[in-house]
Amino acid sequence: MRQVIACGWLLLASMPTAVAAQTNEDGQPTTMPALPRDVTLDLVRTGDDVFHGKGHCFACHGADGEGLPNAGSALTLSLNYVPTELAAIDSVITFGLPESVTRSAISMPPRGGKSDLSTDETLAAAAYVWMISQVRGEPWPGGHRTHVNMVPAAALIGTATARP
Repeated sequence: MRQVIACGWLLLASMPTAVAAQTNEDGQPTTMPALPRDVTLDLVRTGDDVFHGKGHCFACHGADGEGLPNAGSALTLSLNYVPTELAAIDSVITFGLPESVTRSAISMPPRGGKSDLSTDETLAAAAYVWMISQVRGEPWPGGHRTHVNMVPAAALIGTATARP
């Protein structure tokens, strides 16, 4: 039912890095794709809560997954360095990424911003990231037009700083 690609970041290190980060979703379809096996809309909605809450994913990837300078890649126009498969996304969330692979001043911590996500929470976050990388907006029941007002203003201060 659930696959995790052990040491998946090693695969990412060999992927092309010339892909420019894109921070909008204009090129995405407006209708939802078929959900991967074992993914439900309830799981996607739970992942939304994890992404914008306990996982602190928004602190680097932005309130709407648009990416932040020198922090986290945009997630809303496909995925730049990760295969667009649920298992690969879950693996990256589970194991994180070292700074040398992220191409920013920070690493991506394993299991969320405080490294405390459960296995179920990483899968939920992966389902949400998969979905927002596939479709414009959040056209599913319970989806949001934007998350900007849902993230504490002070939460993003200091997350996108340059290297000394």
